[in-house]
Amino acid sequence: MKLVSWNVRGLGKPRIVRRLRDSLRDVNPSVVFLIETKLQSVAMVRVRKKCGFSYGIEVGSRGRSGGLCLAWRGNCQVSLRSFSDRHIDFMISDDGEGRSWRCTGFYGASEEQNRNDSWNLLRQLNDSP
Repeated sequence: MKLVSWNVRGLGKPRIVRRLRDSLRDVNPSVVFLIETKLQSVAMVRVRKKCGFSYGIEVGSRGRSGGLCLAWRGNCQVSLRSFSDRHIDFMISDDGEGRSWRCTGFYGASEEQNRNDSWNLLRQLNDSP
């Protein structure tokens, strides 16, 4: 199973969506976590489907910043644990392997004054069962 995490820095232009689709086709991951999509959830669903991912969890952007997307194909199972505008925490199992593991896609604060909030979120996620 392949998992790709990518800060796409905005998916508002068709050219960038095509580049994303082509890159994901070449790598062929089962799961992809996209950071900084800069799209609302409805628009991100369309992009996710264009990229060949049937399933997903989208966290819309705040204006022109942020936005997360966790997308996966049918060859694995994903169950959501929690999410915010800074993370998506989930369990994943590979249908062929029978193993399951926890993964957290995380988008840390770039502003120094907000970094404590990012660290606190990571601590909370670590402490959750």
